[in-house]
Amino acid sequence: MKIKINQTKNQGSVLLVTLCTAWVIGIALVSYLNLVANQNRTTYHSQGWAGCMPVLEAGIEEALTQLNYNSGEGTNNATAHGWVVMTNGFYYKSRNIGPNTDGIHYEVMIDPNTNGTPATPIIISQAYVPAPGYTGKALGGESAFGMILATVGQSTPAMISRTVKVGTTFTSASGIATGGIRTKGTINFSGGGSLDSFDSSDPRYSTNGQYDPAKRQANGMALSNASVADAIHVDTAHIYGSVSTGPSATVTVNSGAVGDAAFNAAPTGTHIQGGHQTADANVQFDPVVEPFVWGTGSTPVAGPWPGGNGTNYTYVLDSAVNSKFNIGSVNIGGGKSIIVKGGDVTLYVSGNFVTSGSGFVYVAPGASLKLYTTATFSVSGTGVMNGTGLASNLSIFGLGTVKENWAYSGSSAFIGTVYSPYDQFTFSGTAGAMGSFSANNVVISGGAAVHYDQHLAGSPTVAEYVATAWNEI
Repeated sequence: MKIKINQTKNQGSVLLVTLCTAWVIGIALVSYLNLVANQNRTTYHSQGWAGCMPVLEAGIEEALTQLNYNSGEGTNNATAHGWVVMTNGFYYKSRNIGPNTDGIHYEVMIDPNTNGTPATPIIISQAYVPAPGYTGKALGGESAFGMILATVGQSTPAMISRTVKVGTTFTSASGIATGGIRTKGTINFSGGGSLDSFDSSDPRYSTNGQYDPAKRQANGMALSNASVADAIHVDTAHIYGSVSTGPSATVTVNSGAVGDAAFNAAPTGTHIQGGHQTADANVQFDPVVEPFVWGTGSTPVAGPWPGGNGTNYTYVLDSAVNSKFNIGSVNIGGGKSIIVKGGDVTLYVSGNFVTSGSGFVYVAPGASLKLYTTATFSVSGTGVMNGTGLASNLSIFGLGTVKENWAYSGSSAFIGTVYSPYDQFTFSGTAGAMGSFSANNVVISGGAAVHYDQHLAGSPTVAEYVATAWNEI
């Protein structure tokens, strides 16, 4: 007997499986391509973000050019140079960079900010650049189905924007620029004392190059990068000028004052005059680089005063012998002394530099001293006498990167500058200082007065607005 078996046709099932397999493979391939495309978009976006910088910097340069035109005219006559006055009083200008077809341009505004004297304009620059490759929507949209169907969508250039706000300050034709005390950390005026300014190069603001209280200027600045409570503390001291801190920091003024001379005479409110406080300090403190390889300079030796006056010095630093001297730790106590003469001299101390009692350092007229020390700087007693009378002829530098406690309490007025970005510097005594201090922390105590020499800002012929703060918004 023959039994007949009916066989089922499988052709339809095979076709369905093939289609499903192709569909799955297609989805996997599109997903992979989508991942790669997203990675590329991220890379392109980063490139575009970085590409905004030169454009917005061009806007800042445009604004600074206006502010510094004709020896710092500010926004005067700005409309004659293509600036438009907005309803809020800001000055506006837009400029294309390169071909007009790619859309690269900047929009820049100048806020005159006339609250202070002199005014401190604020520049706001915004850059627009297209994302590289004009990355818009993927083919067929964002869904896998659209990508598989490969429907072409409308692609438009994606523009990237970036904005910064730049603070400025004015350096006048007499070299005036706010300064005096700058720190990475806190500033503490303990007790009385004062901070003001003068200009040793201008007889209108000094007498024979020396500080004259009758010619006092209110351009002193206590600046702290710190963003902490009580970043600048003022007890009964008077700051003839302004204070500046990092963002979110606070300034405490008890019975002292911060502002111009009139405000200091009769302070009101918080004892900080309007327009004399900012919270955008962001000063860079570069580490000190050794002036030369220690050991390659001359070792200072003892000697008499040139011409003979009966004085013998423990160390004579004579530029006629060498302009570079090095020595280990220095301790100039009673009966000891150092003289610097002849011209520009650099002394590199590998260790502590200490003076006390009747010991002293004397910088003779016609000479200058740059003192570098790797450890502590401690001066008391007679102290350092700068016979030139100019702060630019005496500079103290801290080479160490571990915090040390530096101090000056000598009976001689300190005429010079201190730059030690890792140390705490305490200045005390009634002799006062003419120059500037830059350190990790600064303490002014004992009623000490600090007179910032505006001539340290640079050439007396400079007259320009300079950027002092940069914040992305």
